[in-house]
Amino acid sequence: MNKRANLVTELQRRNVFKVAIAYVVSSWLLAQVADLVLDNFGAPDWAMRALLITLAIGFPIALGISWAFEVTSHGVIPEREIDRTVSITDQSGKRLDRSIIIILAIVIVFMGLERFVFSGHDSNEAHNDSRAESGILQPASRLPDHITERSGPPSPLSVAVLPFTVMSTGPDDNYFADGLTEEIINALSQLPELMVTARTSAFYFKGENLPIGEIAGKLGVANVVEGSVRRAGEQLRITAQLVRAEDGFHLWSETYDRRTEDTFAVQQDIAEKVASALNILLDEKQLKRMQQAGLRNVDAFIALQKGYELFSKAHNDGIDISLLRHANGYFEEVTMWVPDFSAAYILHSDFFTHVLTSDASGQLDGKITAADSQQAPQSLRSDYDQALRSARNESQRLNVQLDRAILLGDWRGLQTLTEQSLARSDCEGALWAHLVGGPFGSAWTMNQAFARMYTCDPLDVRAPVHLARSYLWMNQPTLAQEMAEKVLKSEDHHWLIWAEIFALAMQGDFQGAEKVANTRPLTQQDRFYLLSLLASMQGNAESAEQYLNEFLAINGPDDQAVLVMMAAQGNRAESNRVASVIDSRPFGYLALLNAIHLCMCGAPFELDYTPHFADMLEDSGLIWPPLSPVTYPLKEW
Repeated sequence: MNKRANLVTELQRRNVFKVAIAYVVSSWLLAQVADLVLDNFGAPDWAMRALLITLAIGFPIALGISWAFEVTSHGVIPEREIDRTVSITDQSGKRLDRSIIIILAIVIVFMGLERFVFSGHDSNEAHNDSRAESGILQPASRLPDHITERSGPPSPLSVAVLPFTVMSTGPDDNYFADGLTEEIINALSQLPELMVTARTSAFYFKGENLPIGEIAGKLGVANVVEGSVRRAGEQLRITAQLVRAEDGFHLWSETYDRRTEDTFAVQQDIAEKVASALNILLDEKQLKRMQQAGLRNVDAFIALQKGYELFSKAHNDGIDISLLRHANGYFEEVTMWVPDFSAAYILHSDFFTHVLTSDASGQLDGKITAADSQQAPQSLRSDYDQALRSARNESQRLNVQLDRAILLGDWRGLQTLTEQSLARSDCEGALWAHLVGGPFGSAWTMNQAFARMYTCDPLDVRAPVHLARSYLWMNQPTLAQEMAEKVLKSEDHHWLIWAEIFALAMQGDFQGAEKVANTRPLTQQDRFYLLSLLASMQGNAESAEQYLNEFLAINGPDDQAVLVMMAAQGNRAESNRVASVIDSRPFGYLALLNAIHLCMCGAPFELDYTPHFADMLEDSGLIWPPLSPVTYPLKEW
C-alpha cells in the first residue's frame, strides 16, 4: 500500500497526470479540427485513421517522457540527473494547469462554433415552432437566382449533350443511340472545369424539334452537342457537332464511319474533341478518368437504356411493382456485363425497397408475392454492398453509404453521415436522404444539396420536389409554393402538388389549398389523404375522419397513412397503437420514418410504443422530437 501511495505521489510530483490530461484534451481538439478540414478537402478515410493511430501511439510516449525527463531553465534534462532541491516541477505543473485551462477554453469555443456555424446553419437552430417568430430563421424574399432565371449569360464552359438522332430502324438502334449519348455525357462529366447537363434534363428534349438556342436557354448552357447514329449490321455512321447556342456557330463537327466494336473509341474521340474545342487542356489523369467513365460495353448500355425506360414508367403515378420487376431483368443484364457499375445496383434495389416498405406499412399489393417479401431483405443488402464496393468517387460512396444505412437500419452516426453526404452531393445525391434531412435538422444542408442538383439537372423533377419540401421544413412556405408552382407550370407531379398544398395551408390559405387538392391531377387516394390532413389543420375532426375512411375504402389497408392521419387528428392512443404494430414488423422503421416525413408534425407517435425504433434512434444522433413546421391544433403532444 505504501509503495502504491509513493508511486502516486511521484507521478503527481513529476506532473504525469497533468501531462496525460493535457495530451488527451489537445488530441481531442486536434482530431475535431482535422475531421472538419480533411472532410472539406475530400481527404481519403485513411488520413483520419492514420492521425488517430498516431495520437494513440503518442500517448504512452508522452507519459514516458514526462516521467523520465524534466523541463528546466537549462533545457530538458533526464530526471535522474536533477537535484531534487532545485527541481522546478511545481512551476512546470502550474504552467501545465494554465495550458489545460486555455485548451479547454478553446475546446468550448470550437464546440460552440461546430454546433452553430459548421453544422450547416440548418434548422437545428430552429427546433421549436417559435423559431421564425424569434427571428432565428427569417424567410428569404425570393428563390435564389440559380433556381429561378439565371442572372447573366451561362458559363462558356457549359454543355448539354442531346440524345443522338436515330437514322436506322434496327430493333435496338434507339437504345444504342441513347447509350452512346449517355457514355459521352459520362466522359465529359469527368472534367471539373466543365458544367455538363445531367442525363434526365438532356433527354427531356428527345424527339422535340426545337431550336438549339431555346433548348440551351432552358438548360442554362452555352453549348450543345448533337448528332446522329445509323447502324447497318456491324457498320456504324456517327455524326457529331458542337454548336455554340448564342449564334448557332459550329465549333466542331465530324463524321465517323466505323464498326460497332469501335463504338468506344468514337465516343472517347467525340468527348476529347468537344473538350478541345472548348479550350480545355486534357492531361493524362483526365484522359484516364474519361476513358474509365460509364459502361464501355455495348450490350450493357443497351440493356441499361431499356431498364431506364421501364423504371421511369414504373414511377409515373405511384409505384408499379410489375414494371420494376421487369426493369430489374435489364439491370441484372447490365451487372452481368459490367459487374462494377454502381448505379445499376442502386436502380435494381428500388424494387426490393418498395416491397419492404409496402410490407412494413401493411399494404396489400397483389403484385407482391410471398417470394418477393422473403427475398427482399437479402437482395437489398446485396445490392447496396455491391454498389458500395463499386462506387467510383467519394461523393458516390457517401451517397450509397447513407442510403444503405437508412434502408438497412444501420443508424449509428446517421446524423453525421447525412450531413457529410449532403455536403458532398453535386449532380447526384442519396435517394433517401430526404427522410432524415428535413425532419431531423438538416433541412438547410438538404436545400443546398438539391439546389446544386437542380443546377446540373434542371428538368429532373426529383430536385425541385425535395427543394420545395426543404423550404417547408425551414418554415419558408412562400418559397416552397414558388418552387412547386414554377415546375407545375410545365409538369404535373403529385409530390409537387403535395408541397404546394402544404405551403398554402402553412400560410393560412386553406381555401386555396383545398382548391388545389380538388383540381390538380391527383389519384383519389392522394386527394382524400390530403383533404383529411387539411381538415385536421383546421381543427375539423369529423371531416378529417370522413376523408380517412374514404381513403381506406379506395386504397385498402395502409398503416403508415393511417398513422399520419390519426396523429394529425390528435388521436394519441390510436397513433401509438398503429405505430407499435408497424414497429413490430421487419423494416417497420422505414414506414415510421416516412410517416414522420409526410406528417411534418413533430412526433406522430411516442417512443415508448416503438422500442425497436427508439433503440435505433439512440445511436443515430438524430434529434427527437423531429421538427414540426405544420400546426395541427387537434394534436396536443
